[in-house]
Amino acid sequence: MKKISIVLATLFVSTVSFAQTADEVIANYVKAIGGSDAIAKINDLSMTLTGEIQGQSLEVLIQKKPTNKFLQSVSVVGMGEVQKQVCDGLKVQVGGMQGSQEITEPEKVKAIAMQSFIVPEANYTAIGAKITYVGKEKVGDVEAHKLEVSVGETKMTEYYDISSGLKIRQAITAEGPAGSQTITSDYSDYKEISGVKFAHKLNQDLGMAQLALTATKIQVNTSLADALFEIK
Repeated sequence: MKKISIVLATLFVSTVSFAQTADEVIANYVKAIGGSDAIAKINDLSMTLTGEIQGQSLEVLIQKKPTNKFLQSVSVVGMGEVQKQVCDGLKVQVGGMQGSQEITEPEKVKAIAMQSFIVPEANYTAIGAKITYVGKEKVGDVEAHKLEVSVGETKMTEYYDISSGLKIRQAITAEGPAGSQTITSDYSDYKEISGVKFAHKLNQDLGMAQLALTATKIQVNTSLADALFEIK
């Protein structure tokens, strides 16, 4: 009986030793992409992605400048800019083919302003995100750590490759004009830019359509002007 107790105690200690926490998963991700010091050296970022959806070619421009300036523009070949989102930290302006609107609710602005960080995940604690470790789950053939993340009104489920530490999937659920919508994004082809690895391929499941994007240009520290993020 005593031997059995010792074995069980050893097993318990072993299990605890290999248990994961949400903070550890995030820390491993930050380390895998280059580390906090490398991320801190990037003051702004511009990313251009190209892809095709339902037979139409499009281009997505993302510009960010911590701690609260974010811009995302979507242009379709032959149509020009069809959607634009700008955040100055206090409010958000969303524009499209049907006009524009301003968002001022603090929790909604907070969720969008989070994207202004070069690596939002590295700042989850600072912005007060609620992170819960769910367990392990397979994404395709890859064993991954699964996290539940809440920022403001936005809820996300994230998956991190156990082997590499890299983030490979994110499912975002948010309220929109048509009600609750979930968008699933798969990340791959990480490449280093100024000491930090960024995913160069993004495949999105939009529910009624699939969108495959490839980063064709990523620039950092280009001294983006604050005027780019002004909401008039």
